[in-house]
Amino acid sequence: MPTIGKIGVLVSILWLCLSPLSPILHAGETTGTRYGFSVSPRIGMLYGHAEEIVYKTSGKDHYMSELLWDLKPLFYIGLDAEFGPRNRYAHSGFIAAGSLKSQLGIHGIPPKTGINENRDWKYPDNQNLTNYSRHDAYSQRAILADISIGYSWRLTNSLAVKAYGIFSYMHFSWIAKDGYYQYLESDEFGNIFPLDQIWDKNMPKTAMSGPANEYFQNWFIVSPGISLTWKFSRQFSLEGNFSYSPLIYCFARDDHILRNTVFYDYLSFGHFINGGGSLIYSPTGNLDISLSFSYRHISGSRGDTRIKEGSHTWDIYDTAGAAFSAVDISLTAKIRVIGRNQ
Repeated sequence: MPTIGKIGVLVSILWLCLSPLSPILHAGETTGTRYGFSVSPRIGMLYGHAEEIVYKTSGKDHYMSELLWDLKPLFYIGLDAEFGPRNRYAHSGFIAAGSLKSQLGIHGIPPKTGINENRDWKYPDNQNLTNYSRHDAYSQRAILADISIGYSWRLTNSLAVKAYGIFSYMHFSWIAKDGYYQYLESDEFGNIFPLDQIWDKNMPKTAMSGPANEYFQNWFIVSPGISLTWKFSRQFSLEGNFSYSPLIYCFARDDHILRNTVFYDYLSFGHFINGGGSLIYSPTGNLDISLSFSYRHISGSRGDTRIKEGSHTWDIYDTAGAAFSAVDISLTAKIRVIGRNQ
């Protein structure tokens, strides 16, 4: 089913589930309940890239390989849900929220999201570039999900702060096709020979067609976060948020199609940073339209690799790495469906 259809079905089911709750809704209006529930359709764009890294030796940061996978851009649609105080500037209280984003595109036709660049530094005693290749990058799947719980405090009639814990999951999958490569000569074991070769961007390019690599990353992150909201006029407000955590786990897989070799990477820890802001327009008491901007950065995750080549399998320890960096720009319409204001 196309992505738009999936989101449409999800919204329809949610609306049908909430319709029987209208008596509760009106009761909340008359009794002055502090809490409400809202849903927020979202459309947005990611612009950045992911990194696949191979280090030369355990405990050192010298690269042997680096593969960059573009998201320039990747469009998505999504749906958010939030439970919390109806009016954050009047009441403090418990908050819970969730969001789901999915790649936007035509079913079965992966969108081109930029390029895939591969670099190798195979000399054992220096960091001179030895191999370079460039292919078109296509996003096969992209799913992002967040779940958070926390507490919102009213500070003044126009200022509120939230503290929360968040669990984030991200899945990205690409395929690299066509393009070209520029490799120095090597022996039957893949070692550069003769040793006096120097890579140059003007050296001959060998063209190729068809699939070259498939790669996916699964990120699991637990992080604390904080946000501050300021209502600076009757209809407009600003919100800023920030999260940081070293609690990161990543499972990644790289299929080298031409070599019939698969690399499984098991990575952990590092640095997760997420920060952003929103401009919020509230034309009515039950609708917020937000233009949001955020930046998410993951670095320093490192771990082990299991290599499967034909019927042979072996492990290499502490030489695998991965990273991710992207700007997220989105437009949402937050609709209060329970605890609506008069």
